[in-house]
Amino acid sequence: MKIVLLSIASYLYGAIPFAYLATRLLTGKKLTEEGTGNIGVTNAYKIGGTGAIIITLMGEISKAALPIYAARFLFGEDLFSMLLAAFSALVGTSFSLFLKGRGGKGSTVAIWTILILSPLAGVMMLTTWGALAVWARTNIIVKKLQLICIPGIIYLVERDPVFAAFGILTSILFLLTGYIRKDDFAYYHVFQQRAGAKDADSLHP
Repeated sequence: MKIVLLSIASYLYGAIPFAYLATRLLTGKKLTEEGTGNIGVTNAYKIGGTGAIIITLMGEISKAALPIYAARFLFGEDLFSMLLAAFSALVGTSFSLFLKGRGGKGSTVAIWTILILSPLAGVMMLTTWGALAVWARTNIIVKKLQLICIPGIIYLVERDPVFAAFGILTSILFLLTGYIRKDDFAYYHVFQQRAGAKDADSLHP
């Protein structure tokens, strides 16, 4: 019963739209109606500025840390409980009850979950994602390799099927949100693409 309550509490905490609240408080703008409409770090920074991104980053990092440490407090070093709590918060971030299913992609929550539970895998993930993001300037299809990297790197480092399953579910969640929402990096040209390179946003105006 405790694990169910923890999962629900983690989802509800993950569903708190820190980016939306920070932007609304600092600028009066509704993040769901600005830029990409995503409730995440990049859109919050572009619309709300430095103050909004600081609040958003702190909030998103806490969505990984608090559920994990709550699970550790309740269940000890049980990896399944910690990952379940973290994934519940990730789902809440991506599909917020408070915003009628709107949300962000949850990248910050996911990477901090991995950094907390496996620092080496987290650093490898960040390094790989960075390299692929630069490569994706000339080949947008390369961005899809980032999804494969999540369970692949986790299993390579940890050799734990439960942790790898978390990676697979996270990749599926990213694939879903990437299909139904605009790409913040592409929208704001964070990584300038070669002329003529197709972007997923062209499929979802």
